[in-house]
Amino acid sequence: MILLGELPPGERLREVALSEALGMSRTPIREAFRTLAAEGLIDLLPNRSVVVSVPDKSEAADVFTVLGVLEGLAGQLACRRMTPEQIEILDELQADLAAYFEKSDRLSYLEANRLIHEHIVQAAESPSLMLAWRLLLPRAERARHVTTLDHDRWAEAFAEHCEINAAIQARDEKLLKQLLESHFAKGVESMKKNEARERANRRAEIYAGVVG
Repeated sequence: MILLGELPPGERLREVALSEALGMSRTPIREAFRTLAAEGLIDLLPNRSVVVSVPDKSEAADVFTVLGVLEGLAGQLACRRMTPEQIEILDELQADLAAYFEKSDRLSYLEANRLIHEHIVQAAESPSLMLAWRLLLPRAERARHVTTLDHDRWAEAFAEHCEINAAIQARDEKLLKQLLESHFAKGVESMKKNEARERANRRAEIYAGVVG
């Protein structure tokens, strides 16, 4: 609900209301709060209030940069270790991704996208790499939901995924490493462009108010 924007940044979360809405006791809600706080998606305040955290855009860019390095390494290892069956599954996930992109089904696209990245990291067969990747994933997913709102970036990211899949099919680990790192680097560029655009829009609103 946080990742989809149903619970916006700054929204106060109440145990009783959530337990009733989700049809469960308050104990798993409290456990979920602890997990979400560790993932940086919510803030536990001193007065025992719980609020949805406000995304730190500079942190999101940093997370994407680190994930690019992690997945670049994962791609290298996966090229060496993936079984034919794993490559076939990846190709099927890529087909799903293409279908969702053509239908502009953003939420299904994002889920297929997550499964592709997870499949590559799992195929690397490195528990330490997987642990680090899973720790950063929630922060990255929140940022990814924002970047796909920019249709130009979405189209560019889909094209990059087609290249990534082709590199895996060819087991070209050097190329795959470059493509994965570039994929995340371009995501960072998109975030910075969006931030600059927002600043420009705010300035335009201020000037419009002065003129008016």
